[in-house]
Amino acid sequence: PLHRSLPALAARYGAGTGLLHLRFGNGQVLLVSSPAITNDAVHALCANRIAAAAKTRNAEARAMAAKLWCAGPGEVAVKSTAYEFVANAIMVMVSGKRMSKEQVIRFKAMTEDLLAVALAANRQDFLPVLRLFDFWRTARKHVRLSKLRHQFGQSLIDDYREEQQHHHSSVEGTPRTVIGDLLRGQEQSPESLSDVVTRTVCLSLLQAGSDTTTGTIEWAMALLLNNPGVLKQARAEIDFVVGTSRLIHESDLITVPYLNCIIMETLRLYPFNPNLVPHEVSQDCKIAGYAVTRGTMVLIDVYSMQRDPHMWIDQEKFMPERFLGAKENANSKWMIHGTWARGRGCRGSRRWCHCCRGRR
Repeated sequence: PLHRSLPALAARYGAGTGLLHLRFGNGQVLLVSSPAITNDAVHALCANRIAAAAKTRNAEARAMAAKLWCAGPGEVAVKSTAYEFVANAIMVMVSGKRMSKEQVIRFKAMTEDLLAVALAANRQDFLPVLRLFDFWRTARKHVRLSKLRHQFGQSLIDDYREEQQHHHSSVEGTPRTVIGDLLRGQEQSPESLSDVVTRTVCLSLLQAGSDTTTGTIEWAMALLLNNPGVLKQARAEIDFVVGTSRLIHESDLITVPYLNCIIMETLRLYPFNPNLVPHEVSQDCKIAGYAVTRGTMVLIDVYSMQRDPHMWIDQEKFMPERFLGAKENANSKWMIHGTWARGRGCRGSRRWCHCCRGRR
């Protein structure tokens, strides 16, 4: 995979600079693999809105726990169960409504197909001649999936408008939604907040948030099941702090440091985006003293930074306790404060990590 082959190239040809210039076909790529350099390389949803949706996430967690309890003993498909929970938690925040299980399955399939087409399109970006042949029928698939995405996003907007017309006005005390805020803004600025913008924002939240959070939950469960000692310690901490009469809430998370460390260690070993989202240099600049031309793609190699033997002891080992007392641990500080992603960090990452922590 790319996130493993790129660090190997950097180790061989990077000469210890933390930078490696590559060519992907016709495109120039700059790989940054040093935390000290990332501040030079990297700045719809506010943190308050995500925090305000805590009740929604707690309600979805209770629904998921009840569903698992009613199913009784047996195998659990962690990925599909977690995806349904996360997708509905985000959907309620976005539109105020949940999706049925069938709708979640269709939405997940559409998202996976879009990702597959996007990866195929990347080949054509670096080798434009491939567009003439369209070996993978990328253009046709992209048109078909774009229509599906458009229809799904527009249906959210149309349903919201229809509901508002039915009620004539929003009911006092009704939780605010992303769609509602965007459409109210559209009334004041119709040109800058068109339906296209509203669709894009809402679908980006749903697709990006669902996939990344689900992946973190799945990896955390796998690591815990393969490290029973860590699982035992986490359960003991929750039983001591929360007890056994209720689910853990987001407000409890400041009192369960070891559980927080488990998620941090999971994200260290398996970041949900090993190279972050690629960014393109908008103008000629210098990074760590090296000239970088406009149009160069910049990749931040988070995967190798978080497994750097010079920064982490036993870097390949699952050791949540390495983050205990992290304020005094200079190496852990790099990750906790997201120095390599400063200004480009996900607004929801901290809050959505709570979804991973707060459910047993």
